[in-house]
This record gives sequence, C-alpha cells and structure tokens, in this order.
Amino acid sequence: MSEASDAPATTNGTLGGAGPESVVFGCAEASDVRSGAALAISPFAALEIVGRVPPSALLDLRRLATLREVARCGSYSAAAEALHFTPSAVSQQMAGLARDLGWVLFERTPRGMRLTAAAETLVDHVDAVFARLNEAQGELEAVTGGVGGRLRVGSFPTATVRFVAGAMSVFHDRFPRVELSFSDGEPHESIGRLKEREVDLAAVFDFDHLTLETDYDGRTVCQDREIDCLQLFDDPFSIMLPRDHPLALQEHVEIADLDGERILGGPSGCSPWEGDLRVLCRRAGFDPRIERRYRTVDFAALQAIVATGSDITLVPELALMPPCEGVVVRPLIDSPVRHVAIATLAGIPPSAAVQIMVELLQEAAAAWCAPPCTVAAVATG
Repeated sequence: MSEASDAPATTNGTLGGAGPESVVFGCAEASDVRSGAALAISPFAALEIVGRVPPSALLDLRRLATLREVARCGSYSAAAEALHFTPSAVSQQMAGLARDLGWVLFERTPRGMRLTAAAETLVDHVDAVFARLNEAQGELEAVTGGVGGRLRVGSFPTATVRFVAGAMSVFHDRFPRVELSFSDGEPHESIGRLKEREVDLAAVFDFDHLTLETDYDGRTVCQDREIDCLQLFDDPFSIMLPRDHPLALQEHVEIADLDGERILGGPSGCSPWEGDLRVLCRRAGFDPRIERRYRTVDFAALQAIVATGSDITLVPELALMPPCEGVVVRPLIDSPVRHVAIATLAGIPPSAAVQIMVELLQEAAAAWCAPPCTVAAVATG
C-alpha cells in the first residue's frame, strides 16, 4: 500500500514540497520538527495559519480521524474494516489529506507501511483535538445556561423495549431544547457509530467469549482502550421449547440436557451467544447441535418457529414476554450471559446531556431489574 507523494510545492516556500512542519490544531503554538523551534501562532491570525496549512486540511476532522485509525491499525484495509469504509475511501481520504498538507504521510518499508515523522507528530495531537472539541461543547453548554445542543443515543432492540425508550422519554420531557435522536442496531454497529461520532453513547452488550472489540464474525471493530463501558446488569438466557417437548416437563434445564437437541442458531450474526454456549457444552462433554436453516435476529420470529416443530432455542431475559400457544420457556442453569452496559468513547469528557442520560439509563435499568422476573417467552430483537 502506498501513499500519494506528489504533493505540490507552495509558492511562498513555507511548506516546500513535503516539508515536515506540524501544527497543533486548536492551540496557540506549533513546532518545527526539523529545528524544534516553537512558532507562536495566534488562533485568530487566519492569514498566518493559512500561510502554513491550507484551510481544508485544518477543517476536515474526518480525515484526521481516519489518519488516526490507519496509524492504529497499520494498514488502509484494516482501518477501512474498523471504520466500516472501503479501502478505496480510506486511500482517497489519506491522499487528499497529504495533498492539502503538502506532506508525505506514509512510506514503504520491507515490512509494510509506516508513518513518516511528520504524520506521527500529527497523530500525536489528534486525540487531543477531539477531546478539546468535546470539552468546548461542554463549556459552551454551561455558559449558555445548562443542557442544550443535541444528544444521540444508540441501543439494541430488547434494551430499547425494556428501559432505553423510557429513559429517553424522561430526558425529552426534562430537556425539550435538546435535539434528541436514536439509532437502533447490534452492539458492534453502535460501537462503529460511536467511533464515527454518529452517536454519543449506546446501550450495548457483550459475552465472556465475544467482546465489544469484534463483531459477530470476529472482525475487529475497536480496541478495548477506545471504549469506556459502565456495566448495568447481566442478562442470562433461558431455553424456549415446544410445549410437548420432553424438557418442557422439567422446572429447569441443565446444559447437559441439551446434548443431542437441535438448537436454532443460524449464522453467527443471528446467534452471538453461540461461542459461550459451545464452551459450556464442551465442558459438559459434548458439542451443541446448532440448526442453521433459519436466519433471523427477531426473538418473536424464533418463538413462532419453535411453536411449529421440535427445535429449541435460547432467549435472553430482556426478551421474555407471555408466550404464544404451544411454547414454554424454562430457566437454563449456568447459561450464556449478556453483559449489558453503556458505552462511550474513552478519553472524551462527557457533555452535560450525556451525563444526565447515563444517570437516567442507570435508573431505568435498575427499575427493570428490581422486580423478580417471571420466565415466560419472547419479545422482539
């Protein structure tokens, strides 16, 4: 993989082709990598800044975020996968940033691609750039009288049904001036939106053997250090069975009882609990028999399928509702468990709106967990 290196020289000579000057964006000082000399730059001296770095390079924070991801991942293709871009899109962004800056950002080595000294200097400051922007948002909210601006919330369907929607309703009633928006999706999708600053916080879950760092197919979504998680509660799974199934006569089901049973699972994206279940079954001395004829993430759809045949499936406590005719649900002892949490970007000071929503989500989750849960059947996704 190579980076565009035909950056044009400027007429005033301040960049000089691929000159390695670096600018601390949003601060009042820059440094010359070659001499180490400090160069005072007034944040209001637009002409002076433009004389050193083109405005387009200063303003395109998306390119800076992409540069940081390429530096972290080590290649365009890995960064594209983490950002849910195409490699071509990442390459075009990096070529555009290099062209605007007049710098070479990457160089080939026998072991692949690496950042130039100028790019490393720039990357060192990118996290600070985004942190300062979020600090500024929080300070502006305080100066202008408290909670304002916008709040973007992410969640997964069963959490939305049980407690997230209620928390958002309370927030909207208390702070109608805040522009509140919502994005639904699986946890790895919400993590991607967090990294792209498309949401400010998200209700997510992971498992003992499937963390938030990867999607359901094992592709890297983030590094652990990039996300802060506030744990809410554990969401254990039960077994959903046809009413005339032999295991339906039992008060509860053991992992060993699943030996030889056909368990509706589907492709990895439809059964993220499968990895934990396999570990538990192997400890009991067998491999689970996963039935992959059906592809759905809707628990209500799985309930209808279970009602028509002899297959069984797993359902989390968050999704339990009164069952349809022909279906029963039994507790599964030592079952897989979803660890439900609130995720935010690490290193980013939360705005007043984010802090309040986190508190409301904690209260709503605690209220849902407080009454004893009666095992019944399933809700939505």
